[in-house]
Amino acid sequence: MNARKIALISTMSAVAVVVSYGKGLAIPFLPGLIEFTTVIIFVTGFCFGKITGGVVGMLSMTINMLVPYPFAHPASWIFTISPILLAAEALLGGMYGVAGGFLGKRWSLEEKRWKLTAKLSLSGFVLTFVYQILSSIGFYLAYPVYPSVWEAIYLTFIPLYYPYPPIIHAVTNPVIFASIGTTAIYAIKRLSISVET
Repeated sequence: MNARKIALISTMSAVAVVVSYGKGLAIPFLPGLIEFTTVIIFVTGFCFGKITGGVVGMLSMTINMLVPYPFAHPASWIFTISPILLAAEALLGGMYGVAGGFLGKRWSLEEKRWKLTAKLSLSGFVLTFVYQILSSIGFYLAYPVYPSVWEAIYLTFIPLYYPYPPIIHAVTNPVIFASIGTTAIYAIKRLSISVET
């Protein structure tokens, strides 16, 4: 790994962490509902490859969990961080970057913009749905307060701590992926081409 790649990973991780803290200040009454961290991680993987995206995802999610700024991550202020939950969240953050890298190799930016937007929206939904379910399982393993893992998964779909269920994140993230993700990918790709020439 060269210095350029380390600088890229550091910069994109910092951007992902800053936007996670910034959204808490902007929307303090909606923690976990609207967030921009995962789209930054996904776009990093899409534009720079699955290894870079995976590392950025793991680093930024670990920092979010270890340095809990108000509303950075709901589990940060509900409980003391468990190593199990920390590892689960880091792996789930990495999932977004690896998925972005995988899809970035397969999708063409030459196709119509609306097609890429639709694909990004669908990816945002699937990844966030999987994230919410696996995060609930990680929470159950870290803090066995539920009688079974199935109850932890079930509670992903009903409001308990917030006035909305956690799974609503899978509804808001596709909108964020479609709007911010598409624009960011085209901007980064255009910048990469201009820097290389």
